[in-house]
Amino acid sequence: MEKRNRFATVLAIVGVVLVALPLLIPFVFSLRFIGRPGGLRIDYLMPFEVYPVTLVGTALLLWASLRARVRRKAVAWSIAGMIGGLVLAGVSARVTGIATSVEQLETWRYVLTAALGAFSLIAQIALIVVGVLIIRDLSGRTDADAGPVTEAPPSPG
Repeated sequence: MEKRNRFATVLAIVGVVLVALPLLIPFVFSLRFIGRPGGLRIDYLMPFEVYPVTLVGTALLLWASLRARVRRKAVAWSIAGMIGGLVLAGVSARVTGIATSVEQLETWRYVLTAALGAFSLIAQIALIVVGVLIIRDLSGRTDADAGPVTEAPPSPG
């Protein structure tokens, strides 16, 4: 069983890194613009451009949770929110016309599509949190292993 948990832990660690990487890369690339005129520039669409990396990490986290039999529902809900938000953002862009229009359209169309994309990113962040919790669960460390807790001195009286 220990060997099984070690492999699941490795899967979870690699999965968390691959799911988090597309969210962190835009911030790392934007550091080169600090101190230049124009301010901080962040490519907010980059996480969607490198989505295959996210999908590989998602598959690894799903595998780890199924293999270790921990937090399966939380992983499933996070993945459903992530992929569902992305698909709905694409459908919204197509249906509202912003995917094919060259003209400026009403603001609500852009807000709807951006909100669905943001929902997908929030679900991706939730998957990262769940992945970290899986790693913690599989590491076998409990609060009792953290060290002794000093007790408060007795009160006078």
